Amino acid sequence: MFRRLSALAPLVAAPALLMAMPALAATDPGASPATGPVAAPTQEAVSGLTPAEVRAWLIEMGATVEEPQTIEGQTLLRVNDGSATWLIFFYGCNATGRCQDIQFAASVVADGLSLDRINTWNREQRFVKAYLQPNPAAPTAVLQYDVLLSTGLGVEQLNDPTVVWLELLAGFVESVFAPTNEISAPPPVTLPVN
Repeated sequence: MFRRLSALAPLVAAPALLMAMPALAATDPGASPATGPVAAPTQEAVSGLTPAEVRAWLIEMGATVEEPQTIEGQTLLRVNDGSATWLIFFYGCNATGRCQDIQFAASVVADGLSLDRINTWNREQRFVKAYLQPNPAAPTAVLQYDVLLSTGLGVEQLNDPTVVWLELLAGFVESVFAPTNEISAPPPVTLPVN
């Protein structure tokens, strides 16, 4: 299973340390006084992430991730976290393969899905949105969560969005089985493998 919480422990302390750095530097008795303007960094901050960086990070977190694929010009990763299979799409990619934003996506197939359930989900949830996709075999919900990437933060910036995605994906699947006024419960949800 995807190790969510253990990978996030360092994130709790990081903001406090970053905010304290200027104060610590100003009170360091061994620091030399500033004599002029501070020079701008000579190296440009890295913008965006590559599919290879995201894949390596997900594997490090415990997921099984296929090699990046490009289908009809769209680059994606297929991810299995031990409980579900889902995709990450890459957008705003430049010539070097660095992408400015990503989208988590999954399809959920279940007979109990209806437009009313999808609308209820979208009304009650802020981040992960769903829509009902026509499928003659069985009702299919597509879930999507867009993440804009920040310059210079590296792949660690995916920690929180990935936790949000996994929790809300699981919450959506659970909501499919929530009690309704129906006489019988819907059949189990099947997440597509390909």
